[in-house]
Amino acid sequence: MSALDGLAARARAGDRAALEQLVRGLQDPMYGLALRVLGDREQARDATQEILVLVVTQLSGFRGEAAVTTWAYRVATRHLLRSRRRARRWTFERLAGELGEEPGEIAPGTLARAEERLLEEQVFIGCTQAMLQALDRGQRIAFVLGAICELEASDAAHALGISEAAFRKRLSRARAALDAFLARHCGVADPANRCRCAHQVNLNVERGRLDPARLDYAVSASRTSLETLRAMGEIAEARRSLQLYRAQPRPPAPEDFAARVRSMIEAASWS
Repeated sequence: MSALDGLAARARAGDRAALEQLVRGLQDPMYGLALRVLGDREQARDATQEILVLVVTQLSGFRGEAAVTTWAYRVATRHLLRSRRRARRWTFERLAGELGEEPGEIAPGTLARAEERLLEEQVFIGCTQAMLQALDRGQRIAFVLGAICELEASDAAHALGISEAAFRKRLSRARAALDAFLARHCGVADPANRCRCAHQVNLNVERGRLDPARLDYAVSASRTSLETLRAMGEIAEARRSLQLYRAQPRPPAPEDFAARVRSMIEAASWS
């Protein structure tokens, strides 16, 4: 039994401190799922709060037949599938067009190397996020659950409410679409491609998508995911999408939802 499973058992027995710790333990993975699916930080923040409230209010129905994290992913997935929130829509054609624009170099001496590497990382993560939004919602969630969250096929299929065969087909189609795009356009996936994250920094600043004073994505101070991928050397063609997404840091929740969820539950006189 994992620590979170133990907290879930205690929370079901009425231990409110355990319930609060459980929410804290689930908030990062639930936010990561919501952000990848919706592609918008504010929408993901709101969706995460809603998901955590659902987890708490439905906890009495959790029987421990799977890990509580797996069960929470199921609650989250069903909520996101039903949600009227619209993900930021991209198409692979639109993204290819933007990546094909004349690149803008960062002027020498404008930024310290430490700043440059962080901005390149923002562009890289933002671009791979846009690729996800080019998938339809079903394929996107299947890819996030199977390739990024690394759920077993049986657990991911259960979360989506479909058969394992159907899940594997969705995941395969999502990977094929992403791998094909990466093979044609991404210089990280294949150095033979023209596009470079460093060249996209100025273009993204001009479009208002990148603010050097306000970074959207969490980045490791010691080594960025781009540096990790470069250190790995050649990326296997069959694993391009897997490696590019798994190299990225897991996004932390933007706030501590435990106190807010507790207040909402107390206001509703939950016991």
